[in-house]
Amino acid sequence: MKTDQNPNKLSNKKSKTKKIDRVETSLKESSRDLSLFKFKSGAVVALVLIVVFGFLNSLFEGKVLAKLPFKPIEIVIIRTNLQKFLGFSPPRGAAGSGLFPMPDPKTS
Repeated sequence: MKTDQNPNKLSNKKSKTKKIDRVETSLKESSRDLSLFKFKSGAVVALVLIVVFGFLNSLFEGKVLAKLPFKPIEIVIIRTNLQKFLGFSPPRGAAGSGLFPMPDPKTS
């Protein structure tokens, strides 16, 4: 057995590894705190935007803000043709269902 290593070198290595471990744990804690802060601030911004958009929606509900200088393209025709082209189409019973149902052009 060879014992050429100096006890000071061993203690220096141990202290360096302990210091590295302390720095790593400190970095992990700081990263966790930063992630939590970013999440909280994002939630606050989302809540403020929801409130502002709700207020603006109620403020301008039913008012014409601008008139288009052209007749808009009928989205229903484009959607059905695109679905036929891609090879799938919605069930016939689900014509008006969905998250955003298309308005009936006959009534407007």
